[in-house]
Amino acid sequence: MKATNVLLGAASYLVAAQLLAGEAVFYITEEGSAVRDLAVSVNGEKKLVGASGFVSFDIGSGNYRVELSKYGEYVGEFDFTANSSKENAEIQVELIGGEAMADVNLYVPGQEATPALGQLSGFIQSDETGGGVAGASVVVNGTEQAVVTDDKGYFSLELPRGDYSLVIAHPNYGKRDVKSVRVMGNVNTGLHLTLSMSGDGMIEEVVAVGSYIPSTATAQQRDASAVLNAIGAEQMSRLGDTSAAAALKRVAGVTVTGGKYVVARGLNERHTSIILNGSSLPSPDPTRRVVPLDIFPSALLDAIDIQKTFTPDVYADSTGSTVNLKTKKFPSEFEGKISARMTFVEDLTFENRTLQEEESMDILGFGATGDRELPSVARNLNSDLASAAEANNAAALMPDNLQTEERKVRPDMAFEASAGDTFYQEGDVSAGYKVALRYANDWGREDRKENTNLISGGVVTPDDAFAAERTTNDINLGVGLTLGLISGNSEYASNTMLLRQTHSETTVRNGVGGDQDRQAIAYEMDWQERQFFIQQFTGEHFIPELNDTEVNWRISYSKAELDNPDRRSYSFEIPNSDAGYQLYWSTLDRYYNELEDTNSDAGFDAETALLMADTYKLSAKYGATLFSRERDSDGTRIGYKSSSATAVDYEDNFSIQDIVNETVGNGDTRLENLSSPSDDYTANWDYLSYYLGLSFDQYDYFKLDVGARLEDSEIDVATATLGSGTPVTALLDESDVFASLGGTLFLTEAMQLRLAYYQTKNRPDFRELSNAQYTDPDSGETIRGYDGLISSDVDNIDARLEYYFSDSESISLAWFNKDFDNPIEKTLLDGGAVFSYRNGEEGQVSGIELDFRKEFAANNLNFFVAGNYSIIDSEVTIAGEDRQMQGQPDELVNLQLGLDDLERGLDYTLIFNHKGESLYSAALPGSGSPEIVEDARSELDFNVNYDLASDFTVRARFKNLLDEEVSLSQGGNNYRSYKKGREYYIGFAWSF
Repeated sequence: MKATNVLLGAASYLVAAQLLAGEAVFYITEEGSAVRDLAVSVNGEKKLVGASGFVSFDIGSGNYRVELSKYGEYVGEFDFTANSSKENAEIQVELIGGEAMADVNLYVPGQEATPALGQLSGFIQSDETGGGVAGASVVVNGTEQAVVTDDKGYFSLELPRGDYSLVIAHPNYGKRDVKSVRVMGNVNTGLHLTLSMSGDGMIEEVVAVGSYIPSTATAQQRDASAVLNAIGAEQMSRLGDTSAAAALKRVAGVTVTGGKYVVARGLNERHTSIILNGSSLPSPDPTRRVVPLDIFPSALLDAIDIQKTFTPDVYADSTGSTVNLKTKKFPSEFEGKISARMTFVEDLTFENRTLQEEESMDILGFGATGDRELPSVARNLNSDLASAAEANNAAALMPDNLQTEERKVRPDMAFEASAGDTFYQEGDVSAGYKVALRYANDWGREDRKENTNLISGGVVTPDDAFAAERTTNDINLGVGLTLGLISGNSEYASNTMLLRQTHSETTVRNGVGGDQDRQAIAYEMDWQERQFFIQQFTGEHFIPELNDTEVNWRISYSKAELDNPDRRSYSFEIPNSDAGYQLYWSTLDRYYNELEDTNSDAGFDAETALLMADTYKLSAKYGATLFSRERDSDGTRIGYKSSSATAVDYEDNFSIQDIVNETVGNGDTRLENLSSPSDDYTANWDYLSYYLGLSFDQYDYFKLDVGARLEDSEIDVATATLGSGTPVTALLDESDVFASLGGTLFLTEAMQLRLAYYQTKNRPDFRELSNAQYTDPDSGETIRGYDGLISSDVDNIDARLEYYFSDSESISLAWFNKDFDNPIEKTLLDGGAVFSYRNGEEGQVSGIELDFRKEFAANNLNFFVAGNYSIIDSEVTIAGEDRQMQGQPDELVNLQLGLDDLERGLDYTLIFNHKGESLYSAALPGSGSPEIVEDARSELDFNVNYDLASDFTVRARFKNLLDEEVSLSQGGNNYRSYKKGREYYIGFAWSF
């Protein structure tokens, strides 16, 4: 051994000696492998050997009788004597033929002439590839001892006997903590660990050769301080999840509305916080405060954590959940991946549909300029002051894009590519990159039945109905770049993302309805470009000199933009039985909206060990967050006015554009700027928080977490008005302390019980506070903000019983209850044609969640069954009346059945989702408008992956096989219903 290693070893020994005074350590093996579930009794005190094969007892001087048993049956017994209270015992017990053979070694720590050395050797395996993880650093805490795994993933260390904790770090797998690693003199302790890219986690104990504990998503859930669900990159790939939103549908108690927004435990998206590597995010959606999750491609994500209970280190407005999106890190060596797919949608692909006219850059999602751009003369037109000639001239300059066209719908297409490498490595310093690119072009159809003519006090009349053909096209274009640096116990990263999402739709309605209850044909065309940019810098530091302090910091700037140009709508109606279809100029509207949301965010989280011993650890968790968010929204609404009505024959291939051009040309039609000052608003949110928590972990019995978070929040919304020009303002200036108390009781080595109490808050969104009326681009509904909204306070109680068959298999049963003061609810206003938001008096949500996963193996076949079932009940009181809480389904079911044929390289997965009935919108008491209910619905998907070669996989997906109707009803009658169509998908993935 080199002299430097001897010195380092002596230092390690002194550290270990402080931990081992007056202790007897047993290591139980059989045929060289650790034995678990064996009971060791020392003078009547009994303990169970863990998966590591080790168990320890405090001893003093005297005689000791050791008895061993397994499941109550005698295994063996022996005696040993400690001559002083400072003497330790290392006892290796080998089971031979069912009999215990003990080797007892007594010593006094720190008084040995030459410290006895032991060997610590192991293998680190990738959970994703199955191969060894090369280039992972293994650092012994409290010493300068460190080693790097070789090209096959193996490592070896020679250490003085003692109890150690390790830090394993790798550029692509992040940092892992391994505690309670026991090294015995003249004994080789073997480790077999698997690391996964499903996210950072804590490996609770070391295991000996012959068994291992992987850092899987299931293990991460087990070791978390809160009720947590984790989704890894491997799961997303297997289940065919192309975005974060698609992956979240698999989580217990969680559903995704509109394919974009998380509803957790019956609480709609307003109760969920979306963060990226811990940083807050702005939203490019003018109608919601949260960023739509389908904008994040799965190729850029390493894992998704869904935390259902509040802890002081997350935002207090996370009553439903906190969704933390974790980006991928750079790999230890070059790797790349290319994937592509083509999807066919039943009754849509290759079918003729009525669509808005196409422009040259539409296929890439760039279409907000050109024919959809609003001329400046129209934007600046003052209808009250402009002459008829000026208004007529403005009409002539408007784009000629009102006419629809018939086109065949192309198959859905998607392409993703990623690459990464370590471009510098010397000693304990390495640097690398990860880059990903995604393009997707997807079509959808909703052939609706609509009864949306709300008359007779807002009640749908069955005789009034529209048949609506709605065709949507979503184009996603995204690029992400991660640059990383690892230096010793520190890691730095730069994450850059530019994500674009373009949504276009064309809807044609034919039926009886409208204000005058007439036969009508109505057209709507929309184009929305959302762009999301984020630049984030993060750092992770482990400082063993400061009581094993870990510090994570982040700084980010992000901007979300929406460009919604030329939302066009018009209708042709028959005024009486003797007339033909006639263009009603009052229905010809063109709406333009631009929104910009910017967010600057900085914060840090830290944990410091205050007390550490063999059996317990007390640590402090603390941190702070500061962000400032600004929004500027500008809307312009354009209408037409004509001196004469125009009758047309709908069957005679009429052209709306020809009608407009002809009447504008002869001076009959002029432009009107119908914009209201309230179409424009500005908003600011300034936020500052601090938190402090204490965590006490008694490794074998329980873990207790207590903490508080102080949030200082000021939301200011100013909406322009007519008259005096003084804007209508809404101001929410709040300073609150939110307490949380959580505990985990380790009932057995495999079973634990979690209990938690915490306080949260639900704040109104910018748009909800803006005193303006707007159209929801997803539903087409008219919504009016309300400046009188206040925040809702929530008291929460959670309990979850968990049993872990292994680190990838578990079953859990959870119960939760949430009590609301002043809950914010989506409601129907008087007359039933406009939606808004109001505070109720009080509300309650409670539910039960069952979650499970079990695996089976036979020959070369592996099976698994996983799923969850949630029953949710809610009640909210509005104006003294009790009703179901808005957006809350009464039950959720997710089921996955999987089969891996290892010999043929095939895996099959059957996926079932069911969402129960939920309240789509409540109605204000006395409005005469019945509630709108979203009916229960189920989906069934089937996925097949075929490993054609070791690096080439062919994928097939069969989605929405049941094709059940999406249905909303009001007062027992159909409000809106449609089918989405089955989807058939073929694709490939090539890794290189």
